[in-house]
Amino acid sequence: MLPKWIPVFTLLVAVANILGYDSVLDDPGKLFLEAELALARKPGLYFIFDLKDKRISLKARGILLQEWEVKRVRYWGNPAAVKPTALAEKTALLPPKRERIEPGCSDENGAYELKALELDDMPSYYTLSLTEGILLYVRPQARGWISSFFAALYTLRWHVFLPLKTVWSSIRKKPFASIEIVLKDKRESRALFWAFTEGMPCIIS
Repeated sequence: MLPKWIPVFTLLVAVANILGYDSVLDDPGKLFLEAELALARKPGLYFIFDLKDKRISLKARGILLQEWEVKRVRYWGNPAAVKPTALAEKTALLPPKRERIEPGCSDENGAYELKALELDDMPSYYTLSLTEGILLYVRPQARGWISSFFAALYTLRWHVFLPLKTVWSSIRKKPFASIEIVLKDKRESRALFWAFTEGMPCIIS
């Protein structure tokens, strides 16, 4: 029996050939297809940030594994090139922490009880730094005064920090782009943080 991904991958290749995959591609749709083909050919997971249609997809070999609905999105800086990039770093004000094993903390049998990090341990407000100089600010929709407070902080950073960052990047002659992504709720935001690991490739379109 053929693997499940082969029909999907074959279809992508066929469409790419119809659109002129081997030619110079200027159309954003063709550029996107070329970029995803490059990732679908390889084993492993990758993300598609389709911000125009407001969805984020986790895929493998062209097969959709999970999808997130984007409630709101806004951009700052240079537009992102439609090509594969990768997650360089995840940062959060309150990052998840693993328990540290201290000498003498074992039970009477000499065993250590390790607590695995769960989805609820993940942050819901965080920054994803991509290798192409793109920053993705991710947060859930504001619900209640606490989340509204954090949303206000993100808005303040958007209007104060980003202009300064743009000037500094211009002086250093380095590309800079920032995208704020608002997801449905905290669980959706935490799930994205959990799934998107350092080094994992992605495409922004």
